[in-house]
Amino acid sequence: MNNNPPVRVRVKFAKHGDLRFTGHLDLQRLFERALRRSGLPLRFSQGFNPKVRLSLASALPLGFSSEAELLDFWLDEQVDIPLIKQNLDLALPNDISVRQIELVSNQLPSLQSSLIASEYRVSFFPEGEPQKVAEKLSNLLDQENILFTRRTKTVNYKNLILAANWLKTPQGLDLLLRMKSTPDANGRPDELLRLLGLTPGSYQVCRTALIFSPEEMREDG
Repeated sequence: MNNNPPVRVRVKFAKHGDLRFTGHLDLQRLFERALRRSGLPLRFSQGFNPKVRLSLASALPLGFSSEAELLDFWLDEQVDIPLIKQNLDLALPNDISVRQIELVSNQLPSLQSSLIASEYRVSFFPEGEPQKVAEKLSNLLDQENILFTRRTKTVNYKNLILAANWLKTPQGLDLLLRMKSTPDANGRPDELLRLLGLTPGSYQVCRTALIFSPEEMREDG
């Protein structure tokens, strides 16, 4: 048993290609297998069935790509960051790209408890008709309440949409969304687009940023 304090490693990574269709639990298992293959001095959980200590920031809806996912894992001893990246790159599939690695304090709260919002970029296929979507979205946002039924629960999207802007690109218009993302209130672009009458085959979604509470992410002292 290692009595030394664990070393907390934070990884920012992109998820794209076929791995867009990998669910949250499968992604967690993928990282556990990759970390085991990496040869790094991993810190494991205690008990009869020890597991690699790791924690993902937020579940990404199936079919979404991302440039901004975050993962924490723990080591038994400090390792140079370039070596961590080299070993992870060799162990991970091509559709996972490590963007940044840093060592963070064990005193910081978990990624999940600190997350307050997510930013997304929605690109439309021609049949998505973004000009018409822009008009529909403007009318929707003018409503006092925007109700969506999620399974058996009714959600008011008026409280979940923090910002909605349009970006002109050579291909047309992209929708930039900032949505509330906490354990109690989580906005999803696909649900918002469903309210606008769009089907999944008419757009693509990429998560571009995760926003955390500065107070919760700051180490005391």
